[in-house]
Amino acid sequence: MIVSGIDQYKSSFIIHRSSMDNVQRVWRLRKRHHTVDAEFHAAPAGGIDLRFFYNGTLSYSKHCATRADAVAEAAAKRAELEREGWIFHW
Repeated sequence: MIVSGIDQYKSSFIIHRSSMDNVQRVWRLRKRHHTVDAEFHAAPAGGIDLRFFYNGTLSYSKHCATRADAVAEAAAKRAELEREGWIFHW
């Protein structure tokens, strides 16, 4: 499913359903055999938990009130990492 209603950069995210319910991988970046993943997890109390994984290990999590907030936060982190040489990898 492609995210709609956001600017062109953010719409480059490829989002798919994970085998786990209520989990979506937003993007994966790669650099020198390392990976960073961003995932949306439905929060039990509502909203979205945005989680970042480094080589499969949770390294950072942030609760966002809306999906739009989570998409914006993920886009900002992706842009930061791409400036540091990370590249898109699925």
